[in-house]
Amino acid sequence: GFLMTPFLIFLGVPPTYAVPNEANNILATSISGSTTHWLKNTLDYKMGLMIVVGGIAGTIVGIITFTYFKEIGKINIVISLAYMYVLAIIGTLMFVQGIGEIDRARKKIVLRKKLHSHYWIHGLPLKMRFKKSKLYESAFAPIIIGIIVGFIAAIMGIGGAFILVPAMIYIIGMPTKLVPGTSLFVTIFISAIVTVLHAFNYG
Repeated sequence: GFLMTPFLIFLGVPPTYAVPNEANNILATSISGSTTHWLKNTLDYKMGLMIVVGGIAGTIVGIITFTYFKEIGKINIVISLAYMYVLAIIGTLMFVQGIGEIDRARKKIVLRKKLHSHYWIHGLPLKMRFKKSKLYESAFAPIIIGIIVGFIAAIMGIGGAFILVPAMIYIIGMPTKLVPGTSLFVTIFISAIVTVLHAFNYG
């Protein structure tokens, strides 16, 4: 998604059409991918549905924002800046983490990692037990992440997996084996909503 949307824009496809077009493509690949993970039993539905709840809200806000900037004629620059900042921030965070891992490997430092790191977001109200992921934390953690992913998907025409996957591992604390399948499951709903809302808004 983060390659194809800019590529379509560079080819001359208007951003208003490039964004939902790629969201529609991601929808198809997500359905096939999540089906595979469902058959392998590497998918946490409960966690996925909580992220989808937030994703729906984020997508609606994203579409409203997209419409506003389109009406004032600034949508092209907003999409360009969104790609530049989001990819730069995530790339920098991953680079810094990678450098730290390489440095520890050179110095032969072994860190004993906890089974789960607990952050303030886990302690929020509405705690739920996610049996598949073996987690007990606030439902607001996946919902907030869903809001962010849904908003970005609506503006940039991406599935949001490049934000969702690290967030599920490092913030929610899900087992890595369940992350790809759950991420694809979430992307089905977010991409479908983005596609339909853009279709109704812009034909």
